Amino acid sequence: MMRQNQMKLIRSLVHKKYRGEHGLFLVEGFRSVHEAVIANAFIESIFWTNEFSQKNPGFTNSIRNIQNESISPSEMQQLSPSATPPGLLAICKIPTFSPPVMNSNFIYLDHVSDPGNMGTILRTALWFGIHNIAMSEGCIDPFHPKVVRGAMGAHFYLSWIGTMPVNDFTDYTIIGADQKGNPMQSLEKPHEKWVLVMGSEAHGICKDIKPSLNQLVAIPKIGSGESLNVGVSMGILLHHLTK
Repeated sequence: MMRQNQMKLIRSLVHKKYRGEHGLFLVEGFRSVHEAVIANAFIESIFWTNEFSQKNPGFTNSIRNIQNESISPSEMQQLSPSATPPGLLAICKIPTFSPPVMNSNFIYLDHVSDPGNMGTILRTALWFGIHNIAMSEGCIDPFHPKVVRGAMGAHFYLSWIGTMPVNDFTDYTIIGADQKGNPMQSLEKPHEKWVLVMGSEAHGICKDIKPSLNQLVAIPKIGSGESLNVGVSMGILLHHLTK
């Protein structure tokens, strides 16, 4: 049986304040925890239920060198931020990133507040070889449990995630995604390093950032609908920029 103070600490990690205080975050589900193990992330402990172990005996055998513990379904329900826990939960240390090396391409997120969208963005950026994610103040915490779940292990392979002003990209081509921009097909692909700026789901790129943009680009609408999900939009634009 788990100690009460241990359970209290783990439950507190659903809140940004306590993630910051303890330098820890929650990773849940086989895919994400497996990626953490493969990437040699700093894992403090892993908790699993007998039901999970019976379905995945090879995995529980593979983590013998990591502190791990079998807990009851009721304990997992208390610890998990999910309504239906997958039966596997890891406590990982939040990476201490070195200052970003300003010689590669970036994604810049402006007030992206939906955790599901943020998770999709991190996962998609990694797919297209973008390892640096900069954010404005006001974005959802990238270590929020729902972000981590949606990113499906991307956190353990990104080089840098953090906040910085867009004005710091002094020698970059800064491209903003905006419905009023030029069609994607007419985008002048930068020969040097670039930043792709994605705005909030509700309001787009804020007016304070727009003067810093070198280009505005839009995805032409072929069918119907008001707008695209920000993660989907970013994926389309990254495919165009990186092909």
